[in-house]
Amino acid sequence: MSKLGIALAAGLALGTATGAAQSTPKFRITPSLGVMRFDRTSALSSRTSPFPKMWASAGLTALYQFRPNLQAGFYLETSRPATSPDYYPYALIQTAGKYQLFAITQRVVVLSYGLNAEVGVPVVPKLAPHIRLGVGRHSVYEDVQQENSVRTSNGLEFVVGGGLRYTMGNNVGVQLDAVDFLWKDWDRDVLNPTQLAYQNTVFPEDNPPGITWPKPSLIHNLRLALGFTFTPASGGTR
Repeated sequence: MSKLGIALAAGLALGTATGAAQSTPKFRITPSLGVMRFDRTSALSSRTSPFPKMWASAGLTALYQFRPNLQAGFYLETSRPATSPDYYPYALIQTAGKYQLFAITQRVVVLSYGLNAEVGVPVVPKLAPHIRLGVGRHSVYEDVQQENSVRTSNGLEFVVGGGLRYTMGNNVGVQLDAVDFLWKDWDRDVLNPTQLAYQNTVFPEDNPPGITWPKPSLIHNLRLALGFTFTPASGGTR
């Protein structure tokens, strides 16, 4: 993946230089801010709440234009959710001859990165809906202070979504996207913040029912974001 990313970056840099020479923008950059709703089986969203937990997220895409309505490049997304205690055994602590149960959680950093493409469908001169498809990796970094070590869980992800882009000027615009980050073979147990020796096995009937929830082979993490698009080269917005 790293070699492919380096090759892509080199190609994008070359495309930028060529686009500038031709006075035609070939490289579109879109930083964005939004909210992420992780799958209920991921342990990053509450099982008991009637409404899914929403987490702030930030992203960046850099796309090279191969055809008037086809761009491809790389993406980067990040958020900082907390694990839900609804999916793990409680921590069992014995003090003064009494047992106490505690729900433990931890903050994590989620990073998604990879390659994606956008296919635009112009409707009117300034408004263009598009479809987004991609493939990449997700990395979940656990709380270093809580785990006393650097632990990372990685896996394959697919990107499916779409949005609307509105051109505001020669090289700038705004973009609204709804994207599904599909994680392949995600195992929520890797984020269990309680060490095995302290997990409640004495009173299993008191543990959260979410422990027995299924683990789908493909989970859906939905993101809604608003971005600002611009092209470094001079010329019209693409």
